[in-house]
Amino acid sequence: MKLLKRLIFLLLAAFFTSTAKAQGSDTLSIFAQTSCVASSGDYAPYWLTALRQGVVSTETSSGYLRTGGTYKGTFGSKGDWRYNATADFTINSNHTSQLFVQQAFAELSWRWLTLSIGSKERLGEGKTDTGIFDGSHFADNKVNTLYPHLYALHTTELGTGGLTYSGNSRPIPQVRIEIPEYIPFPGTNRWLHIRGHIAYGRFSDDNFQEEHTRNNPIARYGKNILYHSKAAFIKIGKKERFPLTFEGGLELYSQFGGDIYTHGSGHVVSMPRKPKDYLKALIPLSGGDDTPLDEQTNISGNQTGSWHAALTLHTKPLEVTLYGEHLFEDFSQLFFFEYQSNREGERRVIYYPWKDIMLGVRVKNKSNFASFIRAVQYEYLNTYDQSGALYHDPSVNFDEQMDGVDNYYNHGIYPGWHHWGMGMGNPLVISPIYNKSGAMHFKSNRLKAHNIGINGTFEGWLPIAYRVQYTYSENWGTYTNPLTQKAYSTSLLAEFVYAPEKNPWAASISIGYDKSTFIGENTGAMLSLTRVISIK
Repeated sequence: MKLLKRLIFLLLAAFFTSTAKAQGSDTLSIFAQTSCVASSGDYAPYWLTALRQGVVSTETSSGYLRTGGTYKGTFGSKGDWRYNATADFTINSNHTSQLFVQQAFAELSWRWLTLSIGSKERLGEGKTDTGIFDGSHFADNKVNTLYPHLYALHTTELGTGGLTYSGNSRPIPQVRIEIPEYIPFPGTNRWLHIRGHIAYGRFSDDNFQEEHTRNNPIARYGKNILYHSKAAFIKIGKKERFPLTFEGGLELYSQFGGDIYTHGSGHVVSMPRKPKDYLKALIPLSGGDDTPLDEQTNISGNQTGSWHAALTLHTKPLEVTLYGEHLFEDFSQLFFFEYQSNREGERRVIYYPWKDIMLGVRVKNKSNFASFIRAVQYEYLNTYDQSGALYHDPSVNFDEQMDGVDNYYNHGIYPGWHHWGMGMGNPLVISPIYNKSGAMHFKSNRLKAHNIGINGTFEGWLPIAYRVQYTYSENWGTYTNPLTQKAYSTSLLAEFVYAPEKNPWAASISIGYDKSTFIGENTGAMLSLTRVISIK
């Protein structure tokens, strides 16, 4: 903590005095940002807060001051070694905490391999085309070049985020080994590329969970919960030789270890966190004698994941991507079939289609025709089925096994798949932060939704980028607690970013509107102003 305070002090001093000097090829970049939200209704409009890494409060009025810096460079005779140290924190008004250390990480890379330690903002897999504004005046702005997560990545996001991980919540401190970008696989003449990662970390919202649930005697909250993730992706194709490319992969996440409390009863469930439990998170296995009975008969910990697939057509005027993502929990619906057994141990194979899926299409405009439109994207999301409404293990009275009630993002032991109250999966499943009762579970994870977004720039006229987004969903609650009536939600967003070419300043205005059974009717706006300094 003392080291972090010293780093923050140095960053602030460098920002206001601009006297620091970086050495050789090293670069020191520092930014400061202020932002405020004003709205009417029950909450801030949904798309002003969703998919923003947990920085923006859900309250009707809020604000923050944000500052941080990045020091990076290369070394070695060929420059194969790279390093990056970043600190980024916010001072907040009307948020879950007055001070967030939003990002604090160090990275060391050798060629294509990176070791990352700390909290870093990350995006969902394969949903955002971060290169949409390449070549435009907007892309030449220093703010977006040095800190794309402040404006550029938000403006290119036209979908609803990933199903397993989306960037909807604050980042999780972790140690991560990764191949962050696609690299050619040896011997394939660059027709096959791979990337992936393995990470272990720890959730940082212990105090928030305890405070949020304090007035709810039956609410569960967690402390010392551990995190694990892994992913492997491939890309097949060489667009210079053939216009179609395919991407596909699998990502898996886990909550394990930790202590789960219930306020009213004082009951505590302590989950093991021995070296073998780290291995069980890596290679999912059933729990041992030191775990609850359900963990012994099923997979240990809260396991979730997604399959991804995307097909892209590359042409000169347009680039068209068709993509899909399939969500599964505890390996129910991991494949199109599953082995089920009875009391005698006899097994049979059950086949069923993947009904819970996200399907989307993104069209990127690469021509001069209607150049103010850079991309159009449509998504359909269905989480209604969840393997069916019944779950049953073989017993004396009924010896058939039935796998259902997957109950996405919720869990029988852990409070759920969220961080600081914001869901880590798709944000259309309303996050626990909206539960006025103090409960930490997701109240409605069965939904069908449609989303459409458009973005672009007015380069040549004004250095302004924009995005417009419309989302509609129908909700049924959960199988265990269904809604008495089907609920509806509509959310709109219009966002404009002013980023003069080769300028250290940028500003934005975002306007949102909701009409929702869950979060009410809300109208509001968010203003932000950012400045950066880069010293070489």
